[in-house]
Amino acid sequence: MLVLIQKFLKELDGRDKTIKIIQYAFKILLYYKLVNPKRWAAMVSQFSMTRKILRLGLFVGPARALLFEPALPLWQKSVMLNEFSNMVGDDLFCLYKLGVVSPSVGKRAEVIAIYCWFLGILNDLAENYKTLHGLRTKEKPDQEKVFNTQISIVKLTMDCIFCACDIWQPSFAAGVQAWAGFFSGSLSGYKLWRKIASAS
Repeated sequence: MLVLIQKFLKELDGRDKTIKIIQYAFKILLYYKLVNPKRWAAMVSQFSMTRKILRLGLFVGPARALLFEPALPLWQKSVMLNEFSNMVGDDLFCLYKLGVVSPSVGKRAEVIAIYCWFLGILNDLAENYKTLHGLRTKEKPDQEKVFNTQISIVKLTMDCIFCACDIWQPSFAAGVQAWAGFFSGSLSGYKLWRKIASAS
């Protein structure tokens, strides 16, 4: 068990998901006033910033695909461009929070990142539903792949709810986002844990 925990935390995604689960668990507690906000609100805020910093520079992945894989179909290039824009927007917003770029740039970047993330989630949901349908139509479906795809669909649904609250900002957004963020982090963390455990 300790070896698995060590391997999990060595992964960038593992650290990110661990922090995310703790962050949103405390957001739930804060929302329902079950803990003292003077003691815990600052920690939650710092966890959010830590996760942003951990993800800095991830735009290099889609950038490489766009620059060095010219044979990509047009739709795939569009998906990569959206992912690139999302990640650059997130990075600029993070740099704004760190005081590196101006508020005007940071706030515009945040809006762009939110909309790009929403489009990316919708595309990922469509792809996962397509994958699930393909798996279920096989004579002997791979139950492990079916299960993992179902987890991905629920996780993406949570992300979609969270992001929709960012876009439309309903009055109940705080509570909904706390629960959606917690379930999203828990499910993605569980998937990564299973992956690491199966490879050990």
